[in-house]
Formats: sequence, structure tokens, C-alpha cells
Amino acid sequence: MRVDVIMPQLGESVVEGVVAKWLVKAGDTVAKDQPLVEISTEKVDAEIPSPAAGVVVEILAKEGETVPILTPIAWIETEKAAAAPPPEAPPKPPWDEEREGFPGAMAREAGPPLPTQPPVEAPKAPSPAPPPAEAPKVRISPVVARMAAEHGLDLSQIPGTGIDGRVTKKDVEDYLARRAAGAPPAPPPAAEAAPPAAPAPAAPEAKAPPAAPGPPPKATVTPEGDQVLPWTPIRKRIAEHMVASKRTSPHVHTVAEVDMRTAAAYREAKKKEGVSITYLPFVIFAAVRALREYPILNASVVGETTVVKKAIHIGVAVETDRGLLVPVIRNADEKSILGLSKAVEDFAARARARRIMPDEMAGGTFSISNPGPKGNLFGMPILNQPQVGILRMGQIVKRPVVVETAGEDAIVIRPMMYLVLGYDHRIVDGVAANEFLFRVREILEAGEFPY
Repeated sequence: MRVDVIMPQLGESVVEGVVAKWLVKAGDTVAKDQPLVEISTEKVDAEIPSPAAGVVVEILAKEGETVPILTPIAWIETEKAAAAPPPEAPPKPPWDEEREGFPGAMAREAGPPLPTQPPVEAPKAPSPAPPPAEAPKVRISPVVARMAAEHGLDLSQIPGTGIDGRVTKKDVEDYLARRAAGAPPAPPPAAEAAPPAAPAPAAPEAKAPPAAPGPPPKATVTPEGDQVLPWTPIRKRIAEHMVASKRTSPHVHTVAEVDMRTAAAYREAKKKEGVSITYLPFVIFAAVRALREYPILNASVVGETTVVKKAIHIGVAVETDRGLLVPVIRNADEKSILGLSKAVEDFAARARARRIMPDEMAGGTFSISNPGPKGNLFGMPILNQPQVGILRMGQIVKRPVVVETAGEDAIVIRPMMYLVLGYDHRIVDGVAANEFLFRVREILEAGEFPY
């Protein structure tokens, strides 16, 4: 029985995928759920398992080819005998086998050929007039339809870069970014028009001398030893998203220094119980509590309005071998330190194993970035649109600091960390941003961490 391997829909807004690498070839015997092919989309990479056990008969999509979702890219035959190519049919005899027993057939075989007359051509019917061309239909995904409804957009005025001119989510985001920046929107794709009528002959004019040819364009030459790495769909998406964010929002950053002594003591106590926790869940917990008090950081910009979110969904940046992914912890305000730690570990493991789904990276209301412990002091993060706030952790190092003890100043050694808050100055003012970051620092240093 034939079983098709189709391009899956890896998320609601994903309409196509790229065949990155085939892990099998035609003729291979595969088991059910065995990885067959690596698929790359604009948001995530994933391995597609075999839907059945059998033999890969034919691969329908080449590596590097972009394929719409739900399109067959290979097929598997579950019965081994049927997977082999059918034997060639024996050559047909010069007579009609079905009428072989009739005398006429035998006479044609034994006697001389009958005279034939040249065929008479039937009069040709006039070719029908071509039907009138229909107006092109705009095919959109549910996400694009929702965005168009929210912003009151006419999708026919937005150039589509998807398959068959489909308007994608990125097209709408770019259109909104141009509109917010005051730039004129890109013209919609023009339909093919009938050839213009020949112009009336004009009076002869004196011909101007031809312009001197300009210098030829410089060819890009890659020096020997340099490595050219084509961008993957994820890398393209990251680049486009970062450029759009810097073009859309006026970024402002503010920095706080935090004493992580109480968090370190909590980690040591849990380690004795056999539980390992990184510092990231503590920062998430403190940020969530501060967002309740300063909800303007848990918002987004829609047109000329501010939408303050009720739910708190925290996007956590995860570095993988294919680029940066930001899975979202939903309803993070309902989780404890240990619950947040388990969620972070689960997302990190599945993102690196290419088992994260695009829908798990959508809907975030605030982001937190943790570049890791390898020597960074602090950095200035870029907003993850349409969010208006992002918090970046720095490396935690032991440094001498001045503290007041019993009315006296003393120099002590503490594990210190810089926290950098990036915010959208269109709707977040400096006072609110500084108070939010100060509150995050208070929660971390007070150590009010429930189990």
C-alpha cells in the first residue's frame, strides 16, 4: 500500500517549508517513526519521521526545494513485493488479440494486406474564445486574516511574497512597520495589462549622441580560504525580525547591579536535596512579579494604541546550532521557581533536539535573555516585536562591594550580576522602566522565593 510523506504544517502561520536534508534515499527500507528528512521553516527546523514501515520508492522533492504544506515529498510502499518495479509487458502481436479467433483476423494474418483509403479530415470547429480572466484571489492564513482585521488593512494593497503571491505574516509586519515609520507603502503587484496601442507617428527629432557607458559592476570575489555560508530560513527570519525591530521601536536601555547572594544560597540548599537550578528561573520569577506591578512593560503597540496584556507569557531565548529560538512559558505568573526551572529545561532540550513547534514560540508578552556564563558583563538586547520590554542577564561573578553593617561600611565579597532592561520608548517612559528594574532587583535580593 502506498503511504505519502507530506510536508507538515509546523505551526498555524507556517505555509511552506524547505527540504533541508534527506536522511534516506530511494530504495531504503525504513521503520515506522524513523527520521526521513530535515525540514526547515522560517521559524524552526524539525526532523520528519516515517509515517509507516516499508520501502522508500520515490523522493518527490529535492534538497533545498521550497514546498507548500500538505504537499507529498516522498512515498513509501508498505508491501515489499509491490515496491519493486513491475515487469515489462511482453510485446503485443501485430494483430488484435481480442479478435484473434475470428476468421477476419486469420485472413488478415495469412492473406495480402487490404487496400486502404487515405483518411478524410473532419472540418475544424472554430476555436472558442478564451474565457475572461478572473481577478486574482488573495489566499491568506488565519494569522494574516486576524492581523488584517485588527489593523483594518486591505490585503489587496499589500504585495505578497509567498507562494502564488500569497500575503504572509511577514508581509503584513513589514507593511505596518513602513506605515508606522511614515514611509510610503510598497506598490501592490500590478496585473498583466493588454499591450498598449501603437502611438501616433511623431515628427522626427534630432538624435542625441549616445551616453558613455558607465563602469561595469564590480564582481564579488571570495578570497581563497574564505567560507561562504548561505543563510538558513531561520537565520533569514532572525535577521529580518531584528532589522524590523530596530526600525520600528526607539530602543532605550537601563542597567542595574544585583546582589545574587540570596539566590545563590537558595540554589545551594536545593542542590543538597538533589535539585539543580540555574539562575535564570530566579530572574524570570522576579520579572513576573514586577510585571504585575508595572503592566505597561507587559504590553504591545497596535497602530496608535497600547494593548496591555492580562496574561504574562515569558519568552526565553535559547541558543541552538541553527540560531536563536525564543520558546514561550505561558502563564508564567502561575509557576514557582521549580516549575519555571522545569519549563526552561524542557524547552532548552527540545529546541536543541529540533522538537520545538512554532506555536510554542508565539504569543510572548515579555522576553528574557541569558547569554550564559562565558565572560559577558552586560549587553543591549533588541526588542522581540511586538513586545515592548526585554530583560538581559549578565555573567554572575564574585566582586568586592561596599555594604552597611551595624551603621558601618564594610567591603565584602558577593556574587554580583548586571541586569539590562531594554524598552520601547514610544509607550514606556524612563520613570516606569527604572522603577520596574529596581523592583526586579528588590525581589532578587530579598530572596522571597516560594518552593
